[in-house]
Amino acid sequence: MNTRQQQRQERREQILHCSLDIIIHRGFEAMKIRDIADRLNISVGLFFNYFASKEAVYEELVRIGLSGPESVLEFNIDGIGPIELFEKMTAAIFESLKTNSLTAKMFLLMSQTLKSDAVPDSVKKLVADLDVVTPVIPVICKGQQCGEMKPGDPAALATAYWGAVQGIAESFAIHPEIPLPESSWIVDILRANPFRTTSSSE
Repeated sequence: MNTRQQQRQERREQILHCSLDIIIHRGFEAMKIRDIADRLNISVGLFFNYFASKEAVYEELVRIGLSGPESVLEFNIDGIGPIELFEKMTAAIFESLKTNSLTAKMFLLMSQTLKSDAVPDSVKKLVADLDVVTPVIPVICKGQQCGEMKPGDPAALATAYWGAVQGIAESFAIHPEIPLPESSWIVDILRANPFRTTSSSE
């Protein structure tokens, strides 16, 4: 990538990050292209060199937001136990929350997008099939069968797990100074015996 391409990529990312901050704090309806231009000290015309509209910016942000769950849910269960899979998945999410401020903001953006009536139709179509619960149900079922995970409705357990992750991420987006819990505490929602301690001899 040459210098010009790199500068263009950096400017594009600046527009996306600025737009994300405005959306999660004010909502999409309140976001104005003039606000983005003023914050970045660029002209409105320059904005249109990168995005055709504020809806186009929102769509791109949501696509980035959707790539997060897709990458997390790509963990392969072959050769790994169900609890270990959730431990690795949760640890990866929490590490990303710590090291990339965009991650927590994306959790907040996606939550707002799913709940807001003001979302453009093009964005509603993008998130229409978003489902993080169904893909992990077979893993929970396997965990219950081998005794690693507590009994109960697998969909309800998956919902409890993701609800905890979502709530923590949203809180961290608003208050990044708060300490994150241990990822193992979240996996304990699923663990058959969350009070079991692992000895050094194991």
